[in-house]
Amino acid sequence: MTSYQSRNQIQHELQKLLPHQIEECKECDELPQALEDLIKHNFQATFVCYDKKTNTIEVGVEEEEAENSYPVITVHKFRLEEAVSQLRKTFRNSDPDLQFYGKLLAGHGRTSQIDEVVLV
Repeated sequence: MTSYQSRNQIQHELQKLLPHQIEECKECDELPQALEDLIKHNFQATFVCYDKKTNTIEVGVEEEEAENSYPVITVHKFRLEEAVSQLRKTFRNSDPDLQFYGKLLAGHGRTSQIDEVVLV
């Protein structure tokens, strides 16, 4: 299925969705799938997890210039209370990024699969 969305609509809806996703994380003691996908995309992360003991989100990012045979992964941590502001800093406005965000938003809370997002 194809979804038609405006750039402004995507940015606005994403800003509204973030606080709700963080609240859901607090209530369920785990990251909602949409939030995990968003963090992985924005940070280009290898892994994302929620540590309920310390109330932090941990993001593992593989270093690009690692010359070892084993990847070097840097772990970034931020408290759940800081998550909205930290994630807003990572938003991008390129067409591929907006299409990813649009697909994430269009699929949130729906049973039908969105295959393509057309920016209008």
